[in-house]
Amino acid sequence: MQTQNYNRLIGMDKKGIIDELGSEFNYYHSEIWTYHIKTNWLGKKTYLLILFKNEKVHQIKIKKTYAKLGY
Repeated sequence: MQTQNYNRLIGMDKKGIIDELGSEFNYYHSEIWTYHIKTNWLGKKTYLLILFKNEKVHQIKIKKTYAKLGY
């Protein structure tokens, strides 16, 4: 997954993100939301990080890790 696939989310509000991707386990008032995208056969996890500024999506990041997700 590349960030370009999720650039359409930039500028959306939190309600729009919930409608598009679901709520998962994100605290509504948090400035960073995470979505688990996939886990490969070795256990490497891919996450989508959505960073908000003034209740709108400001930045999108893709993070891959074997360990716990640390921002």
